[in-house]
Amino acid sequence: MKQWIISILIGSFSAILMGLYFYLIEQFTGKQLYTLLMNIDFLIELGKVNIWIAAFEFFLHTLVAIILVRVYIWTINLKKITSKDKRMEWAALLAFLAFLTYFPLTTIAKTDTPAITDLAAVFDWFLGHVIFFFVLYYGVEKLLKKNKSSIRG
Repeated sequence: MKQWIISILIGSFSAILMGLYFYLIEQFTGKQLYTLLMNIDFLIELGKVNIWIAAFEFFLHTLVAIILVRVYIWTINLKKITSKDKRMEWAALLAFLAFLTYFPLTTIAKTDTPAITDLAAVFDWFLGHVIFFFVLYYGVEKLLKKNKSSIRG
């Protein structure tokens, strides 16, 4: 149960920070990274954008972040990873895998999103996932330290 609470807290916080970062990028540059982050039009047609649809899309984004945090905690516990360097590598791997979603999401999106070859957009997408990495790694590390190096149960 503790792992789920931690996953919800860290996942929600990272989702909010990433969402805010991509929203600001979109507002200031016009590059539709927030649109890409929230985009689910390839899964289901939701119709016109309204507050409920936007909230649902953000909920799905947050849910993915929570699941990634849960996978991270599960992995470091299952493999009994005590080395901070190894935990950092796992956090970086998860964040990098999340970053790689830029390419398939851009390709299958029906909504206008940045081009797959837009290097500035790819770099901004990368920076957004660096934010996720820092929140994931340092958030869990802080809680590991607080809970005497183990997040079980």
